[in-house]
Amino acid sequence: MDEKSFCNDFVNLAHSMGVFLYEDLLCIMSLRYQTIHILQVRDSGNLVDVRNIGSFCLEDDELFLNSHAQCMTVPNKSKPVGSVHESANGIHHQPVAQASSFLTGIKQRLLSFIFRKAWSEEADPILRVQHLKKKFYFHFQDYVDLIMWKAQFLDRHHLLIKFGSVDGGVSRSTDQHPAFFAVYNMETTEVIAFYQNSSEELYSLFEQFYDHFHANSRESVHANFISSHSNNIHALEQLWSMKNKQSSFSQFVKKMMTSVPYTCQSQSPSPYFDVSLFRYDEKLISSTDRHRHSTDHPIKFISRRQPNVLKFKIKPGLETSGAEARTKKICSFLFHPYLPMALSIQQTYMQPTVVNLHLRM
Repeated sequence: MDEKSFCNDFVNLAHSMGVFLYEDLLCIMSLRYQTIHILQVRDSGNLVDVRNIGSFCLEDDELFLNSHAQCMTVPNKSKPVGSVHESANGIHHQPVAQASSFLTGIKQRLLSFIFRKAWSEEADPILRVQHLKKKFYFHFQDYVDLIMWKAQFLDRHHLLIKFGSVDGGVSRSTDQHPAFFAVYNMETTEVIAFYQNSSEELYSLFEQFYDHFHANSRESVHANFISSHSNNIHALEQLWSMKNKQSSFSQFVKKMMTSVPYTCQSQSPSPYFDVSLFRYDEKLISSTDRHRHSTDHPIKFISRRQPNVLKFKIKPGLETSGAEARTKKICSFLFHPYLPMALSIQQTYMQPTVVNLHLRM
């Protein structure tokens, strides 16, 4: 086994949001230093540095810039872009200190893509100038101030990176903060796509190619059981139902993009969550790894092929009555990938945690 230390850093470990594992590659998002660390996990268990994406994108970028002393001062990688500290109210991120006007490597790639995209959208030279002013120069400082929030693998060569404001980077809820998504090619060090979180084009890709956003390893046979609106008509109908209930399509898109990029292993591959086999209340239980409000009533799994036929029930907690029954409880579930067993972890304020093992005989 091996270990990797990140001193005086801030990595969001809640629900593994700051890390992503794809096959033998590990991605770690350093919020404080605005660096994406790519490591390889060897069969021996050793961790090998593959590349860092942030201040520099190519291995020799730092060497090249340091060899040209007449260039502008290069940002020191040992200095954070802002100060992250703990307080009684949680984690706060102070404004970014602009010690240098020199752009980081990933920010330069991003701005270059946005400029070239705006340039190619207008063929007329005169109108192109006005278009660049509106699409690029007017928002230039907003783009410069963006920081990386999260990152995930799309495959071994591409990353999906979420950008946003400094405040949203460490906020518990990012719904109210503007966000952008960039597809980054690690081999060519180029940004090849850029979308706002309200983009209809991005949502169209999300709806049609949802499975690609999870980037499951091809070697993972159990991942084929994960139901999504890309591979299951019942899941697609549920998505359409949610979309039709929304008064604003733009707000619906933003809501759906909140959880993107996805964290690895965020969905259980258990066939019990296959919506073509079972129906269940997703407010109480789902394949997504999240804490949910617990109920005193058993969670029912209804047969999809035999309507109204109860197949089995799961009761996460102990039998309660009176005031205890009204106490707010949260519960999380851990299902085995293919065996008929699951763990439920129920937590109640000022009460011992209740862990149950559920078996279907």
